[in-house]
Amino acid sequence: MGQQQQSQQPLLPPRPATLSAQLSTQHERLILELLPFKDAPQFHEWLNGVYVRGSWHEFLQDFLAQNPLAPEPEKTKTAQLAKDAISSRNPKFLLYHPDKEGWTAEDHHVRFIVTVISDNLGLKNSLWSNSDFSRRGLEIAKSIYEVLSFLRATQLVLSGAGAANASPPRYEDQLLN
Repeated sequence: MGQQQQSQQPLLPPRPATLSAQLSTQHERLILELLPFKDAPQFHEWLNGVYVRGSWHEFLQDFLAQNPLAPEPEKTKTAQLAKDAISSRNPKFLLYHPDKEGWTAEDHHVRFIVTVISDNLGLKNSLWSNSDFSRRGLEIAKSIYEVLSFLRATQLVLSGAGAANASPPRYEDQLLN
């Protein structure tokens, strides 16, 4: 996909042969049907690239590290909030360093979806054009919600006990590499 490979370890190392890993693999296959990737290696390249990694690390640091077992918010409502935030250019979710004091779990999920879509929208070699988002914005937001669910499930498998890394890398760290 032409994205620069990061020198750090990928988000998704080889999975252990457990029931949880098998479920993650099934989830991955479903996501591949939702996103415009030809195959799993292309999907993993995107997951480990700059257009997802920073948003994932921000989510880990600002939410998941403190709330590793928090339930996921309702998918359609969360995706609709993300779509509306992008369409209205809501600064709460689009600012580079928003003030997250008082944010709910849903706010953190919306932020992840908004930043991933925004980073993958309308640029050369982007996943979606602006017209794609105008036509299928809710569908796209739901697909990124599934990506976040996949990353969360994979994080639980990798951490064993279900706890996220207490001090994951920051978004800014990714920009320096």
